[in-house]
Amino acid sequence: MDSDSLFDLQKSGMAMHRVIYIVFFLQRLLLQFESKEIQISTTVCILVFLMLCEIIEEILYHTDCMKSLTVLRVARYIQCLFATIMLAFFHGTVDSGIMIIALLLMFIVDFFLSMEVSDKAKAVFCLAGVGSPVVIIVFVRMSMHSSDQWMFLFFDMLMLLLVLITEAMKLVEYITHKDDIILDERNRLTRIVEKNEDILNMQNKLKNTNNQLNIQKLDLQRANKQIKEANEEMKAQAEIMHYIASSFEVPKISNQITDSIMAVKKLGFCAVYIKENVYLNKHANYVIKTNIGQLQGKIKDQMESTYLEMLADRKSEVILHENLKEEIPFLQDVNINSVYIKLLGTDEESYGLFMIGDERRNLFSSSMSFYNAIIAQYDIAISNANIYNNMQNMARKDGLTGINNRIYFNELFKQSVQHITEKNGCMSVALFDIDKFKSVNDTYGHLAGDEVIKRIASVAEQCIDKYNGYVCRYGGEEFVAALPGRKLEIAQPIIEELFEEICKQVVHYNEYDIPMSVSIGLTAYPEVCKNPDELLKRADWCMYYAKEHGRHQINVDDGTIEKIG
Repeated sequence: MDSDSLFDLQKSGMAMHRVIYIVFFLQRLLLQFESKEIQISTTVCILVFLMLCEIIEEILYHTDCMKSLTVLRVARYIQCLFATIMLAFFHGTVDSGIMIIALLLMFIVDFFLSMEVSDKAKAVFCLAGVGSPVVIIVFVRMSMHSSDQWMFLFFDMLMLLLVLITEAMKLVEYITHKDDIILDERNRLTRIVEKNEDILNMQNKLKNTNNQLNIQKLDLQRANKQIKEANEEMKAQAEIMHYIASSFEVPKISNQITDSIMAVKKLGFCAVYIKENVYLNKHANYVIKTNIGQLQGKIKDQMESTYLEMLADRKSEVILHENLKEEIPFLQDVNINSVYIKLLGTDEESYGLFMIGDERRNLFSSSMSFYNAIIAQYDIAISNANIYNNMQNMARKDGLTGINNRIYFNELFKQSVQHITEKNGCMSVALFDIDKFKSVNDTYGHLAGDEVIKRIASVAEQCIDKYNGYVCRYGGEEFVAALPGRKLEIAQPIIEELFEEICKQVVHYNEYDIPMSVSIGLTAYPEVCKNPDELLKRADWCMYYAKEHGRHQINVDDGTIEKIG
């Protein structure tokens, strides 16, 4: 038994000691008051004896001396001696003697419990050490009294001591057996605890390993995602480069680029604005892709003003993650939290605007290499388109006027005829000639005549282009205007507008003001011309009819016109 367990055992017995002390004291007082034969000095001795026993225990308890086995054994032995002395020299009632014997036995038990009871030799020695003085004192006391039976009483005392020793040995064996059982159980519990600790350690190691594997898994997933995104970006760039190499149509290239960006980056919107006259486009070009309702119209309405503001502020790009609603008011009602705006072209010569946005926050705070590569390819596309268009213009455009030449007109006219034939459509054609153009050359010179031709070509192109038609210089001072999809009743007001606009023109050449006049022949398929291949021929007949009948007029084909001359 360890010192802590022994301390707890001795401490628990102190309460019982106090009860016995109090009962003994009260019993002694009661006897003192009831019997006059009892000496008060004896009662005082008993009180002193009880107080000394209690003082010893209080000292042991409050000074923690009880945890010292040596001090505890000495104190208990002293208590046993005090009780033995009281028993030897005390003369009183039988009850008081019994109480002293009870105290003596109690102290002997406490002394015995303070020893290492697992050691049999030590236990026997303790009992002998305590019992021998008791036997001697009792023997002395009996010898002081005349009794013929003292020898038998002494023998009984020895037998009692022998019985105590025998029973103590049994108690030692029992306690030793229980200690062995408890020790085995404790060892078993210790092994279980150690195994549990090993299991917990293993679980912690497995948990740490699992956490590391999860971290590696997340890193691997992140790396795979980045690789996948990089592959998709490279694939998109390759497709765009291939498309740019095979096409010179900027609107289609814009569609391809915006579609690729939306497919790879899954953005909220992607928009491209190209201002007019960049690749021979007469109007600004908008390509806007978005999955957000009503956003397309808002972006289109604001892109040109945003482009002009960036030019005025000398900003080549803008990345917005905060105060976005204040910077771009038209995004207030939509869930867009990141926007990237980039001017297309160079700082010296910008031609458009690139704008992307999404609901994800801080989306454009990292690398923008993919978008910059796309924009660089866009610049290449515009450059290639301009080179291609310039080469085409050399073959398709009239060198003097800049409008379509006869060769390209014939190509366009053939396509239109094929389309209206397949779709059962309609088309109107007007052929017009400058009145008395030879007189202009003869009067003002050929350079003046060239200015007249260029002015009429410009007016005709502007007027016919508004109605999705096309015009060409057919030869010399002759021009042709085609209006696919326009019936005669719709085409006639358009041609009348053209006629009035031309006739209002005055060319100022040197000090001369040269007025303008034309004669126009108008026909239409299928109202009056049943064969679309004959549209040019019948328009020519109508024009010559107008020139033969006074010039400066429009002659509309009624189906009865025939070739003159």
